[in-house]
Amino acid sequence: MPLFRIETDDMDSPEISTGPAYFQYFFHELLTPFGFHANDLYSELCSVLNPGLRDYNLLGSCNFRPKNAALNAGNSRDTKHATIAADRGVKRVVLGDISFQTWYHSIYPEELVNKQTDVLYVCRWCFRYTCDAAAYSKHTRVCTCQRSPPGTKIYEHGGYAVWEIDGEDQKLFAQNLSLFAKLFLDHKSVFFDVTSFLYYVLTFVDSKDPDHYYVLGYFSKEKLSWDPNNLACILIFPPYQHKQLGKLLMGVSYKLSAWEWEGGLIGGPERPLSEMGNRSYTRFWAERMARYFLLGPPGGDPDNFVQQKQMVAKAAKKRPPWERMTVREIGLATGMLAEDVITTLKEMGVVEPEPPTKRQKKAPSTSAGDEEGVIIRKSNVLEWAKIHNVTLRDPVREDGFIGEWAPEYIQLRQDSSD
Repeated sequence: MPLFRIETDDMDSPEISTGPAYFQYFFHELLTPFGFHANDLYSELCSVLNPGLRDYNLLGSCNFRPKNAALNAGNSRDTKHATIAADRGVKRVVLGDISFQTWYHSIYPEELVNKQTDVLYVCRWCFRYTCDAAAYSKHTRVCTCQRSPPGTKIYEHGGYAVWEIDGEDQKLFAQNLSLFAKLFLDHKSVFFDVTSFLYYVLTFVDSKDPDHYYVLGYFSKEKLSWDPNNLACILIFPPYQHKQLGKLLMGVSYKLSAWEWEGGLIGGPERPLSEMGNRSYTRFWAERMARYFLLGPPGGDPDNFVQQKQMVAKAAKKRPPWERMTVREIGLATGMLAEDVITTLKEMGVVEPEPPTKRQKKAPSTSAGDEEGVIIRKSNVLEWAKIHNVTLRDPVREDGFIGEWAPEYIQLRQDSSD
């Protein structure tokens, strides 16, 4: 007999069989006290649900309006989205102790969240959802994820941490996270088939309150991608946007592609990019390229750049050093695709045509193999960085990675101490 997981607000229910008597008993005993119409909900679910294929969140039903609907009146940082999709269903979400507007249409199961829902309560730890404030409050007191997210911590620095979560091992968590993210992403399409994806959740712990953590956003990627994709979907939740956190997750995604290791992946985000995604990645790539030209490969120390400037100043009378490299070599050094390198250099406006030498002037080459060169001056790159307020220190710290992703010198140190 197939099994169906009943998820209740105390998180302790076992898997039970799908016999009608069991279903009706649990619907009546668990849902009626919260004001649900058990028989109607049972009939409606049975008509649309094929047990065993999906884990549905039955924390609460939204076929009624909560009596206690008073919320903190938080203003959305992105009010420009307020007029998008008037029929988007869920208009506001309560995440922890903050409330903010949604941007796009809800695709939560209509059996649990109907189109007339105004406010949806979402657990800030496990992303389970309900329209009942009382059920939400009760769940947050017993949520099994309130100490830490499921999965493995792979990065930690300055209070921020990234956790790797396998969609196959934590299916319900991944589904609920994806459903929540769709409220703020226009192009997201994967909600239930999460087993082939890895999820990387960004959290923050305030040193003044070390017993509590906040989920700020996430990115996902396919376990096996036929294209050179190191990221499928990325979102920083609206209350935490405009804090450079997206660049942190993008940098982590490149690190996890292991591009600098043998057998690693030179890649980028899944295409096509949305308008917002294209702007975000163009800026991320530009800053990554600026750091490469000024500091060397990702992870370079800005202090070394200061020392280099001092050495150049002392030898100002000498001809400045230069290095010739191809677009492909720049891509190999930064983990970026060649087309992304070209697009970024054009966007930065730091490329100058290489003047022909005397020999080239006398005998211009017509060979198809000869490619026209360009010049990238460090002074132009530095000026671009100053104009755009780019900090030379990479937001992703190499010494923040943990386990197999830690730098080799840290792994050797750990092995010697064991």
